Amino acid sequence: MPTPPAPNPNVFEPPTAEQLARHLARHPAAQAAAWQQRGPLLMVIAVAGLALLMIGQPGFALLPLFALLGLMAYLSGQARTAAELQQRAVRAWELAMIRRYREALGQAWELLPACRTRPELHGRAITVIAHALAELGRNEAAEVAYGYLLDRLPPDHPLALRLRLQQAMAALSSGRLADGDDILRKLRGQAEASHDASLTAALGLARLIQDVHTGHYADAVDAADGTAAALVPLGVEAGYGYALLALCFAMRVKHAPSVEAAQRDGLQQQAGRYWGKATLLIPPAALVYRYPELHKLMPQIKD
Repeated sequence: MPTPPAPNPNVFEPPTAEQLARHLARHPAAQAAAWQQRGPLLMVIAVAGLALLMIGQPGFALLPLFALLGLMAYLSGQARTAAELQQRAVRAWELAMIRRYREALGQAWELLPACRTRPELHGRAITVIAHALAELGRNEAAEVAYGYLLDRLPPDHPLALRLRLQQAMAALSSGRLADGDDILRKLRGQAEASHDASLTAALGLARLIQDVHTGHYADAVDAADGTAAALVPLGVEAGYGYALLALCFAMRVKHAPSVEAAQRDGLQQQAGRYWGKATLLIPPAALVYRYPELHKLMPQIKD
């Protein structure tokens, strides 16, 4: 029996839901200790007090200067550390935006312990982890990250609604249709009332995923024009929606043998048109990787 190849140490393997939960539990966000928050102020007071004490004692006149130099070195080190962490967070997000998800995931994973006392960066790192896991099709692990963030955000926080929509998509994609439907029912009114077009677009994509996983292809086909228009604010990620619309048209042909020949041709043409729009934004391999149900239907979609 051949020996399986050793894992590539240069490729970060996405964690399971359990591994991510343990990592988050080991490295939670925490406020910096009081002495760390007030350290610079206390040092300034100490330097000023030392300077007053040294008045009239020329032999110790340089002590306040040395103390001041030490304070400047400390503050400079703190600033460098903060800038480095900020740069690492930006780098992880940029990698995710150019679809280098494993690299982004690895960098955000390693950043998490280093930014525990910086809640904003800590949250950004987990957001990158959630996004990368979802794009890699690790929906159960992505749900852990979304849940962690939602547990720590106020319900009315602008990001909370977006995260709950992402959580619904992850649940639907992992086959937990009832959970995904429950989330969407609760969010539908809020998302539709929002003036943020990207939220409406995300809701449209979530509904489309739901139609695909529940076999409601006819409903998706009937609403295709409106759905396609609503997806535009998603930018490149609208390609996922176009691909799923193409799938719905193709499956409508396959599961409706009584449809007249002319109508079947029209459905096939629509499938090809939406598939073409999808592949202009996202490579076919990435589409199939994200939504494996597209794999068997690619020949029909392309025709």
